[in-house]
Amino acid sequence: MSTPPVTEIGPSSGSGGGRFRRLSRHWWFWLASGVIVAIAAVAVYVWSVVHPLTSAKYQNIAYTVPGAPHLSPQPGSTIYRIDPTRSELSYSVREKFLGHSTSTAVGKTNGIAGDLSVDHANPSASRVGEIVANVEELHSDNNLRDAKIRAEYLQSHDYPLVTMTDSVLRGLPASIVDGQTYHFTMQGRLLVKQRPGQVVWDVTASTSNGKLTAVATAHTKMSRFGVGPISVAGLVSTSDDVTLTMHLTAIDPAKFAVPTTIPTPTEKAKQSHGPSFKNVVMPLLQANCASCHKPGEVGAVHWTLATAGDAAAVSDGIGTVVNDGYMPPWPASDKGLALAHSKKLSSKQVKEIVDWANAGGQLDVAASTRVKPTQGPAGTPPRDDVTMKMPQAYTGSLSNPNDYRCFVLDPHFTAPTYVTGYQVTPGHRTEIHHVQIFHINAAQAAAGNQRSGSDGQPGWSCYTGPLLPGGDRGPSTSVSPRSGNDKGRRRGGFDISRLVGQPGLIAGWVPGQDPVVYPEHSGILFQPGDAVVLQIHYHYAQPPVPDQSTVSLQTDPGTDKIKGLEIVNPLGPVEIPCDPGATAPLCNRSAALADDAHLYGPAGSFIEPGLLLLCNRTAEQLAATYHDGVATSSCDSKVPESGQIVSVMGHMHTLGKSFRLTLNPDAPDQQVLLDIPNWNFDWQMNYQLQKPLHVTAGQTVRMECSWDRSLDPNRPQKYIVFAEGTEDEMCFSTYALIPDNQNIQNQG
Repeated sequence: MSTPPVTEIGPSSGSGGGRFRRLSRHWWFWLASGVIVAIAAVAVYVWSVVHPLTSAKYQNIAYTVPGAPHLSPQPGSTIYRIDPTRSELSYSVREKFLGHSTSTAVGKTNGIAGDLSVDHANPSASRVGEIVANVEELHSDNNLRDAKIRAEYLQSHDYPLVTMTDSVLRGLPASIVDGQTYHFTMQGRLLVKQRPGQVVWDVTASTSNGKLTAVATAHTKMSRFGVGPISVAGLVSTSDDVTLTMHLTAIDPAKFAVPTTIPTPTEKAKQSHGPSFKNVVMPLLQANCASCHKPGEVGAVHWTLATAGDAAAVSDGIGTVVNDGYMPPWPASDKGLALAHSKKLSSKQVKEIVDWANAGGQLDVAASTRVKPTQGPAGTPPRDDVTMKMPQAYTGSLSNPNDYRCFVLDPHFTAPTYVTGYQVTPGHRTEIHHVQIFHINAAQAAAGNQRSGSDGQPGWSCYTGPLLPGGDRGPSTSVSPRSGNDKGRRRGGFDISRLVGQPGLIAGWVPGQDPVVYPEHSGILFQPGDAVVLQIHYHYAQPPVPDQSTVSLQTDPGTDKIKGLEIVNPLGPVEIPCDPGATAPLCNRSAALADDAHLYGPAGSFIEPGLLLLCNRTAEQLAATYHDGVATSSCDSKVPESGQIVSVMGHMHTLGKSFRLTLNPDAPDQQVLLDIPNWNFDWQMNYQLQKPLHVTAGQTVRMECSWDRSLDPNRPQKYIVFAEGTEDEMCFSTYALIPDNQNIQNQG
């Protein structure tokens, strides 16, 4: 991708360089174990209010015929009662799978009931009674799709029935003759999830010998009833348009017995020889799926894997997502450098799982057999050398559903000590979006302890971070200051360090994250008296319960030869206009910037202009890239000092389409550090290189981002710039660099 000339960031100097590293390094440790905090911004709040797809509430569908009021006979009319064994209500919707493959998804339910009254001599006197359909019984060719739609869109466990009432028939003939087919329309009031909407059906019908057959088709919007459009980031998205079809066979109950039961949907034919679940499939699920999808973890919002029965219940879906490479999650392509700890399955393993799914997901163990995670590829977890627990339990309030709270935790270090790994154990997972851990010095710890409890509750409110005095001096850095001058760090009076964030942030946690061991024998040096601030973002959908979370640290003596680690995080501007014709107030760029300042403070409005300046772009240039819902951006920066890159990552929000990080772009020796062709908001990993890459100070690194509004069709229209909210966007990356110069590392 070609780009206009940009301003490049050169090496910085002295104390300024040291401060820049303290500001920038926190992103690496926050993201080090795999899934970044951005997941919490959208997906994890659902986890706190939605039960797992595989709980009994969602799996055990009772295929029954719903009750519907009977029409009273009238002179000259014939009552026809719907035969559920020969009738169905179906939906069809266009879906895009993995961002490129488009097809039509069809689901149906035979749980339908109702009466129709036909006056053959005077059709205008014909009536349609209340038609009732059970959408909890909707089924398609993919049981994972069915579970997802039932649980999160139709919410059919709470609203199992849809009804059509107040039907009006138009275009009927002067008389109705048995054996002849007639075309007319039917307008009725459709009630879905207690949301009413008028729907017009195009109907073709006939009667013969006490039987009525009809096909009725209607076109409507899923959003009209609050059930779509459907979007599962990185996997599938649908259009808002849906076609509803009723295939009805109704019979005269005076002549025929109307069935009151329906059979369970016919299972697809099973292959005679599928792989053993016990010996083949379960070990693969334990090694590659269970750690993320076990109850309480981030993957459980989509599917919970606790037992063999959980796997069998969505075997179709497992086969689909594994065969297409969506699961296990590994969005990075093979165009970049070789990456360690790949979650990709071998072609043989993929075939084994797909063959098992195609064989009907048969089990050769009891359905209740526990599927326990085995040690994944990330390696040995950190030691629990120091355990710090919140001194008191904290209970928030529903009046503040997004509550950011800070607590000082003291590791009681009496000598210089390296922190080389950590683990966070939330006290009450379902309330916590994410956790951040800040390294603070003794003076800041004293200030935090004094501030704690000032509002009558443990800790203090800290939406923008701890904000403790003494932050500019900060705790010791983990690498030496650079020499030189500040050239390249300021343009037009704008200090780029203000773009990077709070100093001292060294670690973090989100649901699903593995414990962290810092790479390549590296760590953070704590001096005696240093402490940490635990910042927790609580999100309350239910009345809060007390939380008392814990942080465990792996430590090594300060005399050990621990490598200093520098984190460099290039940032790029974001300019995504509204769709043509959109008139929402926040489609005005100035209004959108003002709204961000209101939501996030002054940084909400000054970061984007600063990034445009830094990357030598204008808002108009980037806005002009917007076509058919897709916008692009890029920015070049300089490698700050010579050393070894050991890992890379990228970050965008739910509109992210693609991401790439390239060393020496457009040069014969260019190397793609990371390429993600189909961005997946739910899986924003840090990628460790198989082999550290040596780089030289001054080499160019180019970051390229693109966004697509169609990936989040439910998002309200707003002019989007670089900002903190999930309804905003970012073009953001980090790479971890171990500098060659370790001579004066760990000196503040």
